[in-house]
Amino acid sequence: MIKRNENYFRKFDKVEVYYDNGQKDLGKVIDKVFKDNFENYEHIVEFDHIENRLFQIADMLTYIDKVNYKYQNKSNYSNFEKYFFEKDKMRRIIRDLGKKKL
Repeated sequence: MIKRNENYFRKFDKVEVYYDNGQKDLGKVIDKVFKDNFENYEHIVEFDHIENRLFQIADMLTYIDKVNYKYQNKSNYSNFEKYFFEKDKMRRIIRDLGKKKL
């Protein structure tokens, strides 16, 4: 996805990745891929979650992608996922967001 959209990322003065290092191995991969491909890359670890809504949105989109992956692969949903999203509501969200993906 990063290589496919490289020209898009290069349009910006700075590429910032907000990642809270919840999964260290994933954080290392994200850091390496962006560092190797963009001179204007900055990994942001310390930030205020209240002021940086972008992180919260990214976290939500990642969660929705995970639920979509489970749906596409006919995997079981956790009780947490079942509690917060009805199937029809989640499908509508996934469909609408799919139109906006890079």
